[in-house]
Amino acid sequence: MSRSGVARVRIRRVAMLGIALIAAITTCLIATQPSVGHPSAGRDPYSVPNVVDTNPNPKIVETTLTAEYANVNIGGGVVAHAETFNGTIPGPTFRLKVGDTLIVHLQNHLNVGTGIHWHGIEVPNEMDGTPFTQNFVSPGGSFIYKFTVTRPGIFWYHPHHDPPGDSNTNQVFRGLYGMIIVTDPNDAALQRSGTLPRASQTRQLVLADTTVCKAPGSNDSVTYPNPGGNTLPWVGNPGGGTTPALPVQANPTPKQLCETPTAVDGSGNLRGSSYAAGDIPSIQQNVGGRENEGQTVLTNGKNVGARAGSPSSPGALAPGASTLNVRPGQGLRLQLLNASAIRYFRLRLTDSTGAMIPLIRVGGEGGLLDNAIEEGGTQGTWVTGYDAGEIVLPPGSRADVVAAIPASASGVATMWTEDYQRTGLGFSDIPTVPVMHLNVTGRRVSPAYTIHAGTPLRAATGHPVPVLGPPTGTLLNPATFNPPKLGSANPDIKFTVGPTPGTIGIDGTTASHDVPDYRTAPHLASTRYATPGETLQLSITNTTQAHHPYHLHGFSMQPLSMSNGDGTQKFVWPYHEFRDNIDIPAGFTLTFRIRIDPRPQPDGVTPGGELGRWLFHCHIFFHATLGMLSELVVVRPNGKERPDINVYTTQVTVNRGRTATAKGTYFDVDKEPVRLSSSVGSMHKHGGGQFTWTFRSQGRGHFRPRSQWVYLTARNADGSTGQTLFYLKIRNGSQPQRRPGGPSAGLGTAAIGSTLVRDLHV
Repeated sequence: MSRSGVARVRIRRVAMLGIALIAAITTCLIATQPSVGHPSAGRDPYSVPNVVDTNPNPKIVETTLTAEYANVNIGGGVVAHAETFNGTIPGPTFRLKVGDTLIVHLQNHLNVGTGIHWHGIEVPNEMDGTPFTQNFVSPGGSFIYKFTVTRPGIFWYHPHHDPPGDSNTNQVFRGLYGMIIVTDPNDAALQRSGTLPRASQTRQLVLADTTVCKAPGSNDSVTYPNPGGNTLPWVGNPGGGTTPALPVQANPTPKQLCETPTAVDGSGNLRGSSYAAGDIPSIQQNVGGRENEGQTVLTNGKNVGARAGSPSSPGALAPGASTLNVRPGQGLRLQLLNASAIRYFRLRLTDSTGAMIPLIRVGGEGGLLDNAIEEGGTQGTWVTGYDAGEIVLPPGSRADVVAAIPASASGVATMWTEDYQRTGLGFSDIPTVPVMHLNVTGRRVSPAYTIHAGTPLRAATGHPVPVLGPPTGTLLNPATFNPPKLGSANPDIKFTVGPTPGTIGIDGTTASHDVPDYRTAPHLASTRYATPGETLQLSITNTTQAHHPYHLHGFSMQPLSMSNGDGTQKFVWPYHEFRDNIDIPAGFTLTFRIRIDPRPQPDGVTPGGELGRWLFHCHIFFHATLGMLSELVVVRPNGKERPDINVYTTQVTVNRGRTATAKGTYFDVDKEPVRLSSSVGSMHKHGGGQFTWTFRSQGRGHFRPRSQWVYLTARNADGSTGQTLFYLKIRNGSQPQRRPGGPSAGLGTAAIGSTLVRDLHV
């Protein structure tokens, strides 16, 4: 449905894709020591599908993403009944250049609402895909996202709504996510010089986890079965061995998630029936409490296969485990994304003898760094909690790393993910499992590839990472607005436990991520306000007893320091980078700068895309849903917010010579007068914030109208703008005409603000 509400037009339903049901799954799932992986033909854990670009313009990538149910082979003999983009886990990867325009047609073939958030990309506010900027797209509906990418880096896309009957936690856990690569302009020169591995030696790895139910009565009563009590490797064992044994992880277990009487539905309420074999259960509960990592670790949607032993003493691969051939002495570049709902990926690469091969970070969320760095160990006086040469990715984070395969290496090297002490209770009690196997084979590369901490990257190209200077402004005080608004001007934002036991929040307040209509969603006591163009210095203090990855929408942070409360541990960033997702340990404060960069609206011309409501939150999914969430609202200096405009359709088709018509709504939260305009056609206001757009599709010769994008703009008295769009398709012929009418039966309960109509014929 359109972003503006229940459609007052005649609706052509979008046919739902059929779902093929699986009669039975007979092979048991062994998640902590993955069993044999059997990738489908043409698909393996070390490759991902790319989006299909339907636009011939080399500077525009246009594609369709269909949220749909699919049966997905995740390896180990397991077929999952998943929620996917275009039928795969992960969804297709976008490969873009800085300055490219992206047009995405979202089609929702699920039986619940959804949407897309473009994590880390500095989009116009209307395109951010959150419940504070857009209502969910209802079943059978569609929506168009359009924006230009302005910063290089590794990004990703995923749902950010909690529609009735489901949550974004569950949807991501079931497979709705994908990667975005925006190539750094410095990349090609560094590949040519041999500083970075070539594209043929680069792999994208989307890391995640999930739990797949077995037949009722056969689900595991512990999350990570440990035959014999001490056979699974665990990083909590001294020396990486198997003594002492991996502790039994606390509830909930797969049996409790998958079977009655404890299984919950998408809303977090007791389900009343067990999930079938192959189903992925709901993990988001409607109350606080513990939620666990998924039982099966996925690399590009696949279980790579088990390996005996541990990182320091690796054993034999399980039969059929998936390997990637590499040559001794070569460089291997890995572009990594943690798309899990809860799990921290602590990655360690070791060769066949157990010796570590350091993972050297060359970039990540903001493109390439000036110089390569080695993470882990003690940084300054900050004890990171993982070893030097490892990489830790909290949920939502990305990293661009390079490994130099030793010239003397042979056999199979494995990249493992280990447990990480992310809570005040210590480890999460998850075993060490493989995420990648490298078969070292072939002729030795000579001279062998080398990289180390300090290797010049952008520093060698003469295009260093831009540096945000000292702050030029401060947060606005909402108490001074006329009328005053809810919020705070405190530059220190606090992650806190909530006002009642078992709840979490920001600044002592618990927010709601589940808003029925973004147009009426109230501001929060923890809301911050800023004006365009300013550079701000802010901080996040984590007063809880657990780690929280802090994610800011709309703007890239340049971190300055990380320190604990008594000052005994402190890290001052000795390099510059842009980030949007930074893990903050318990008791620590992150200090960073951001610049409220102006940007255009979706048409690429009209200013004001930076204005609006931008969420910030913990990126452990259920933490955000349960209240650890707030917003940065970019406004005019007087506190006035941008207007909003919505249209009921994504496409209007008109026969040449006829009048095209579309309807929609507009509003201004500050009740300022609003002027409407359109790139073509005419706008006609009606009472109650309604409008009609019309366009006479006639003309001759050079002035003959053509099919095109139509941009509708709302502008208030302060000059702030909001914008929406649809596609006008003009055709010859005298096909029967259709005029706007009331909502079709069965769609009258659709949520305000998403897209009911795909194609309106007039």
